[in-house]
Amino acid sequence: MRLFCLCSLFPLWLAAATPVGWGVISVYEAPAYDKTGAAVAPLKGGVCFDILKEITANKAPAYYIALTEDQAKRCVITAADAKAFREFPAEGDAKGLEGIRMLQKALSEYYTTLAMRQAMVERVRAQYLAQSPVKRLADARQELATIPAKDRAAADAQAKAKSNAERLKYQDLRKELRFRATGLQQEIKRLEATAEAWEAEHPFDDSAIRKKAVWKRLTQRLREMESALAPYGVTPAAD
Repeated sequence: MRLFCLCSLFPLWLAAATPVGWGVISVYEAPAYDKTGAAVAPLKGGVCFDILKEITANKAPAYYIALTEDQAKRCVITAADAKAFREFPAEGDAKGLEGIRMLQKALSEYYTTLAMRQAMVERVRAQYLAQSPVKRLADARQELATIPAKDRAAADAQAKAKSNAERLKYQDLRKELRFRATGLQQEIKRLEATAEAWEAEHPFDDSAIRKKAVWKRLTQRLREMESALAPYGVTPAAD
């Protein structure tokens, strides 16, 4: 039932320690995964990280990373969700590291500001979609994504059970989870067409948000940063 596949990660998980690059989350919110492929808390735009290993996940480029501000927090993200640089100063090169951290901080401010602006849209859009099939589809997908972790937890508990009755309890729970997963998959398939049709008939209009003073202030701040960051792949954000 796992939806996210990590390729050739386990041998690298223990070996990876020295950064081979660095980066910043460049999207509003980036999905993140642990070493088993289970979803963990997503990373917000502007979060800084060090690349410990370039890997493949779901047949696409991905990174095994450590968060810059908390090296103990490690996870996998897809490369498409980040602005990344495959370079890192040699150990002991304090000046080189300082330069990278300064640039990383500037990029972080840019993408954090961009995410703050997008958050305005997401809040209003969530209210707009609250009673729609689009929301029901998102909820079903989110619940389905939690089932693999629940199943693994039940399997672990079943293996550690000290009585037959306890083992049967977790066995029944795993059956219920499988039935629920099947039901959710069917519901998702049904809702996909419904949600697409609903969105076509009820397009979300964010023009009012873009006229707000807060949006304009954030956009102005983005404009102030864009020219200096252009050499690092930053392109002008939409108005």
